[in-house]
Amino acid sequence: MSFVYNDPHFVICPKKYIKKVSVLYDGGEDGFSLAVVDWEGTDHIGIRWNVAIKEQSDKDKQTGQVMCAGSPSLKGIPSWFILPRELFNPGLFDKDSHTFMKLITDWTAQKGAA
Repeated sequence: MSFVYNDPHFVICPKKYIKKVSVLYDGGEDGFSLAVVDWEGTDHIGIRWNVAIKEQSDKDKQTGQVMCAGSPSLKGIPSWFILPRELFNPGLFDKDSHTFMKLITDWTAQKGAA
């Protein structure tokens, strides 16, 4: 199979929020792409599958006659999934961390109040 996918350097969707994309990794037609994405003036990590699972069984996409949108996509337009910045604070989600326990306590309290 020879899938054709969107070059992650040029995936700038949603345009309203993304100003710049700096690709860190492009895994090709069998993988994902990872980038630093300027989202509303703040750097975030964005990730996307270059070829979506549902596209892998499409005959026209298997032969490269139709370009893959990948995943996520918004109405067929390739886009990025933006990871929460908190994921990159190594101690945040450590179960022995005071910060982690406070997050759980606060979340539980908010859920009970709803």
